[in-house]
Amino acid sequence: MAKIKLKHYVIRKGKYGYWLPTPKMVEAGFECISCGTDGPDAWAIARQWEDRWQEFRKGREPPRLHVWPKDSIGDAFTRYRKMDAWKRKPPRTREDWERGWTFIEPYFADLPPADITLELLDDWYGRLLRVRGVDIAYRAMKTWRSLYNVMAGMKLCPPKADPSQAIRRQTPPPRHQTWTEGEVVRMVKGAWRAGYRGLACIIAVAWDTSFSPVDVRTLTPAQAMQTAQEWGFLIARTKSGEAAFGTLSPRTQRLVLAYIESLGVTLLDDAPIFRSRGFEPGPKGGRPRERKIGASSSSV
Repeated sequence: MAKIKLKHYVIRKGKYGYWLPTPKMVEAGFECISCGTDGPDAWAIARQWEDRWQEFRKGREPPRLHVWPKDSIGDAFTRYRKMDAWKRKPPRTREDWERGWTFIEPYFADLPPADITLELLDDWYGRLLRVRGVDIAYRAMKTWRSLYNVMAGMKLCPPKADPSQAIRRQTPPPRHQTWTEGEVVRMVKGAWRAGYRGLACIIAVAWDTSFSPVDVRTLTPAQAMQTAQEWGFLIARTKSGEAAFGTLSPRTQRLVLAYIESLGVTLLDDAPIFRSRGFEPGPKGGRPRERKIGASSSSV
């Protein structure tokens, strides 16, 4: 693939592109922009934001606003995030809203809701489809439709009159991957032998309990429950808030107990059980970049 040189464009983790403003640019209202996987599409997004910065630097474009005009879409979302209704949302739901907002804000945040027409929304959705793909466009539109209902409740736009309802969203293809028990056992053994012991436990617990990945990663000792014959975890599902009890097989019980013993510390009741690989500081501080396979590890 051909490479281009764009000022303020950086690549992280070897493949993800970002348009990274300087502190001076941040003071002017610009923010770090995730451009997606490095490639022509990411370069196009970075070029767009670089052009915006250059226009602003030359006095041709106003800065991005941190304080939105009264009764604008940005103002409505800011007000909503201060409400108890927002605080009662599960963390994952709030994350979905924030992720969708990053694609709404550059286009519509400084406009009043009543000014958003079907033509504007169709152009915005079409751009997202071309540049970011079906999944991102779907999630952004979902956030917009939820936000419209909130703004209607604030009397900023007429209820049940969202023009985006005339746009038919493309739905991301459903997940269809399946695994057998034998495949899961091999993944668990492979992760454990490679030093990713926390990851091995996460895979095993997820298989036994059918918990979501985020629910397994955030398990704490306080959630461990034991009956006369069973041992497992009692949780409130992150997405729905519903209670769920997942039991562990004897093999997974032994695996988790061996992992906890290998930590060498006493976990607090509210501390996550499974830790990121390399959580111990290196000789110069910070997280170590490399670790020899087979070395003692208490990490994912």
